[in-house]
Amino acid sequence: MPELSWQQQSDAPVGARPRSAAEAHGALVAGNLAFTRFLDEHPLTADGPRPVMHIALEDLGLSRPGTAPTQRPFAAFLGCADARVPVEIIFGQAANDVFVVRVAGNVLGSECLGSLDFAVEQLRTVRLLGVLGHTGCGAVTAAVDAFLVPSSYLGVAANLPLQSIVAALLAPVRAAFHALEEVYGPTVANRAGYRAAAVDLSVVLNAALVAAVLRHNFRQRLGEQLGITYGVYHLGSRSVGSPNPTADGDPWQSGLFEPPHDETGFAALAGQLARSRFIAGLLGDIQPA
Repeated sequence: MPELSWQQQSDAPVGARPRSAAEAHGALVAGNLAFTRFLDEHPLTADGPRPVMHIALEDLGLSRPGTAPTQRPFAAFLGCADARVPVEIIFGQAANDVFVVRVAGNVLGSECLGSLDFAVEQLRTVRLLGVLGHTGCGAVTAAVDAFLVPSSYLGVAANLPLQSIVAALLAPVRAAFHALEEVYGPTVANRAGYRAAAVDLSVVLNAALVAAVLRHNFRQRLGEQLGITYGVYHLGSRSVGSPNPTADGDPWQSGLFEPPHDETGFAALAGQLARSRFIAGLLGDIQPA
């Protein structure tokens, strides 16, 4: 099968880091596109090609033995702890490129916020803050199930650490259920794919909501040199993106997106995503009411 190789390179361009939020955004989107394109174009064969990811010796501290490398990521991400979502790899980035905080459900607690604040304030190289969810998230699924069957929450409530994660996800989950009912009517709950649609819609809304909260917390520092974005990693296609809210093109659009600015924008986003062909497909290609 194809292998991903890391190759040390003493003459790698150590200073070649994105200089703006737009450049950082472009580098991440291009990196994920290259990652997905390679895996799509090359079948799993023993003699398949190897993509090579170059890592500068300086970033591993090998250029000067015994000396720690300087930390200089150009992006900082809050991602899910799911082992199938290695943030640096799916964005095609190397060591020392991305500062990553990972927690189940990519929920934003005080420790996570403090870690991201450290990256922005102390490292001075971060040009983009991002939130990355993923389809079929287990933590979001637990929150959806608690919403669907409230009595099941009793088991979660007894586990205080788990309760804190699920409770943090209930707002986007509630927004997802409300949007589905608004778009398709109350009988949508009878569809076979209702739970799956609620999970993946909640995943996207959670990433968007957390990114919006980050924008509020970092509002004094945002500008050309620091941006905010979010996306969802589709486990099946390996593409970072979101359901396509338009009728044209692929049901899943790749990319990273700007979070909503206020409650009205968040509600509008929920409605647009609920109408998307991706979510409608999970519901059995249902039409809006």
